[in-house]
Amino acid sequence: MTSIRCLLFCTSGHIFLPNRTFILNFIGAILLIMVSTSLPSVSQSPRRYYHIANGWTDVNISGKIAGKFSWQLENQHRRQDMQGAYKSETTTGNPYNNLNQHVFRPFIHYQVNPNIRVSLMPFGWIGSNRFAEGKPFAFFSELRVSPQIILTQNLGRLRVDHRFRYEFRWLGKNQALNDKSFVYGGDFSETNYRERFRYQAKLTLPLNKAQMGDKTLYAQAYNEFFLNMGKNISNLNLFDQNRALVGLGYRLNHHYSVEASYMQQTIFRFNNTDKNNVDLNNILQLNFVLSNVESLFKKKASH
Repeated sequence: MTSIRCLLFCTSGHIFLPNRTFILNFIGAILLIMVSTSLPSVSQSPRRYYHIANGWTDVNISGKIAGKFSWQLENQHRRQDMQGAYKSETTTGNPYNNLNQHVFRPFIHYQVNPNIRVSLMPFGWIGSNRFAEGKPFAFFSELRVSPQIILTQNLGRLRVDHRFRYEFRWLGKNQALNDKSFVYGGDFSETNYRERFRYQAKLTLPLNKAQMGDKTLYAQAYNEFFLNMGKNISNLNLFDQNRALVGLGYRLNHHYSVEASYMQQTIFRFNNTDKNNVDLNNILQLNFVLSNVESLFKKKASH
């Protein structure tokens, strides 16, 4: 948290936004850390990699509340090819074949100024299939609270977003897997409590216009790493995962946008007997965005 405060405030107490050189050096340092962390250790068993195709669909709805306050609802459905037993015979080539995860995240945002937004997810629910090599796979629920801050810079046509998110996670007990519906998994014991820090560096570039507006085609890319935190986390599981994404989006107007992206997700599970299993997920992600919902209702009321 000290590093985040240093990023936000200079010695005089004024808000500090990093310049272009700082951003490039910072991203380079993060990438170096991620690469060095992901390299196999000589004292560790050779890593066993599993290549799994995924299909994620995201619906993102947002609107204004009053003044500088706004809200957001994210509903994401994730599916994958492999059923979770890490057996090649369970793969079909269809990334939407099996249920993987369902994510519901509501946020309240406060726009401090055009470059800084602070947010809180007061209550999130995530339903997941738990995968462990050589073990029966199961379903579990997770309750989550997340504070967040986003720092934004515009470098010509390029927009750079730095997102810092901290997650307080209460994981429920395992239950028999049911691919037809999600069920509530209670018994959120203290031993299953987790915390996690996430940092995402995202680039957005309009392609057919000088800036984002109606009928704008744009490219986007980001990298995000996850660090597990808290007393229940061992050194082996400190580095949780990394996500790297590239994609295209189209903003029809200030209400509707669609995005299609490819993501490579590396999950360092280390939950098999040899503690060496790593998932390399190739993900097709489709996003549907509905913004400024309140103005849609105003238009209907005026008619």
